[in-house]
Amino acid sequence: MVSRIVIALATALALDGCAVLTGGGGAPTPDGEPPQALTIAGALAYRERIALPPDSAAIVELREVSPVDGRVVAENRTPLNGRQVPIPFKLAVDRAKLGSGARYEFRGAIASGGRLIWVTEPVEIDTASRAIELGALQLVRYQALAFASTLQCGDQVVTFGHVGDTMRLTIGNEAFTMRQVPAASGARYEAVGDPTTAFWSKGERATLIVRGQRYPECATVRGAATPFRATGNEPGWRLDLDAESMALLMDNGQTRIEAPTPAPERGHDTRRYRASAAGRPLTVTVFDRRCDDTMTGMPHPNTVVVEFGGRTLNGCGGEPAALLQGGEWVVEDLRGGGIVERSRITLNFGADGRIAGRASCNGYTAAYALTGEGLTISKAAATMMACAPALMQQERLFLDLLAQVRRFTVDATGALVLHAADGRTISARRP
Repeated sequence: MVSRIVIALATALALDGCAVLTGGGGAPTPDGEPPQALTIAGALAYRERIALPPDSAAIVELREVSPVDGRVVAENRTPLNGRQVPIPFKLAVDRAKLGSGARYEFRGAIASGGRLIWVTEPVEIDTASRAIELGALQLVRYQALAFASTLQCGDQVVTFGHVGDTMRLTIGNEAFTMRQVPAASGARYEAVGDPTTAFWSKGERATLIVRGQRYPECATVRGAATPFRATGNEPGWRLDLDAESMALLMDNGQTRIEAPTPAPERGHDTRRYRASAAGRPLTVTVFDRRCDDTMTGMPHPNTVVVEFGGRTLNGCGGEPAALLQGGEWVVEDLRGGGIVERSRITLNFGADGRIAGRASCNGYTAAYALTGEGLTISKAAATMMACAPALMQQERLFLDLLAQVRRFTVDATGALVLHAADGRTISARRP
């Protein structure tokens, strides 16, 4: 991700159309490389037919593989001045900076406005080689962390997110301005001027290091924000909104509009983003009220209105899984016939794609999957206890219905309704 490689270099050398950072140490040879340098060459490219912004810069870096500091041994940032992919690169590395027995990874990226927009996967480098040709490295769209997240790291609560044009880590009364750095997985950030302070996010989990002190694994506090997507129909449109940018696809993908994400204006049950794209105002309003997709019927946690170019687009946003997860559901009706008095059937949808609970007598577990069209649940595995005949009969009915679920809805009272392929239903409610 973005790193100290985003900081402008004091000196950039031109070689084969790309600036080269030699890494220092030892008298340079006539071509500018230190003696016995390791050279890494190749090109950065992507398949999408999208032009790079005029202020784009190509970034390459070789970094030591380490869970603590991930030391950079060679890096460079090259303004592209309007050039487009494929972009050739050549990085010279001073072997005096390579540690014995250490592992190293190379990564490329493209930044615009000081923010990453494209990145490659890390490539492990055999430093015993004299020269390495990597060929064309494929860039993929960089997905930034979303807005502000609150995490619990042992007994320490921290917040991390986008503030203005920077990423900010706040711990108690201290705040650190962070820069993104390459990582083998997830998104790693280091404090500006202090690489011993780092935050490494891997989905719902993260690692926090402050001045070299490592904290227990961090877990996202419920309610923390995630990258946001909204869609609508007739005509089809899609909005992808994260800490870095808002990207709007309209007219069934024929028109693409992109703008930096502004700070949201928060209301009682809304957040509004006002930006400018292609010289025209772009406004996105997210309402905290449920929305059912007009084509598939899939429920979403948010209603979204997008205004651009004199057009108003209405649709749904957020992940449908958020309506299922986050707590236990207690079943109150099977197939319209209620349930056995004082019996208990429960549903717990986990973030790992598993569902578990009590089926009446036995505990059960199964896998579930959400698609654009609906919800499916695999055949459940259950324990083998025996109970009263009425409970066993109810349990068989419940597990049979569960395996036939094809979609879900949330009614006006907040009850969850699971719909089987033959029209039968399971109704449940939060306790």
